[in-house]
Amino acid sequence: MEVLAAVDLFMGKVVRLTRGQIATAKVYSTDPMAIAKRWQEQGADALHLVDLDAAFGLGSNFSVIRQLVRGVGIPVQLGGGIRSERAARQWLERGVARIVLGTLAMRDPASVARLIEAFGPERILVALDFSRARIVTEGWTRPTSITIDEALSRFRDAGVHRFLVTAVERDGMLSGPDFHVYAELSALSGVRIFASGGISTISDLRELKRIGVEGVVIGKALYEGWVTLAEVRRALAEETSEGTPAMDAEPHPGA
Repeated sequence: MEVLAAVDLFMGKVVRLTRGQIATAKVYSTDPMAIAKRWQEQGADALHLVDLDAAFGLGSNFSVIRQLVRGVGIPVQLGGGIRSERAARQWLERGVARIVLGTLAMRDPASVARLIEAFGPERILVALDFSRARIVTEGWTRPTSITIDEALSRFRDAGVHRFLVTAVERDGMLSGPDFHVYAELSALSGVRIFASGGISTISDLRELKRIGVEGVVIGKALYEGWVTLAEVRRALAEETSEGTPAMDAEPHPGA
């Protein structure tokens, strides 16, 4: 199971939100590179960067993200405000290992199919951010009538293999993941589920691995010291002697 350390960027700082509300932003560092390298050194398989400024339509952290992609030695997964096919292509060409598409995917599913054809399915994740079993978009500010199951089925049929599934109500709450949803989705054939939101203990991670989750994004639990990456790595190693390979650091040949 892949372990991704979250680095949420807001106005150049590393922050964490509660339930996606920008008013709850808590600053953990003014030095994103130092944080990124800390998680790298402590054993993260990859970084999960989120550009909150872009997600909320307040600007972007373009230069910071470029520095992080160039400056760390582990793969970078990027989400937040990538709302055009052109922007998605540019980030993939700049060395981002994977991109996470939410609003763009819901608005223009054909663009996701084109990106998969150009770069390969392993470099594209569709974000299934949900609140009360319904998908939300636009930085979690716009609810839709689409259920998680409907969205996943639609994109799986279009060639999407990987999905980042986040329970909005649990994000930043350290209250535990929505195991029922993850178990249901992980049981479907042809998909790989990445879990985000609410992870707070080693037992959470063990259970997610048991039910077949492909990867986990850990955020607040790391920043608040509820778990360490050393503990995570040790616990997952104890579960099995053969872990799931992490994403390739090198870009796909189609890039």
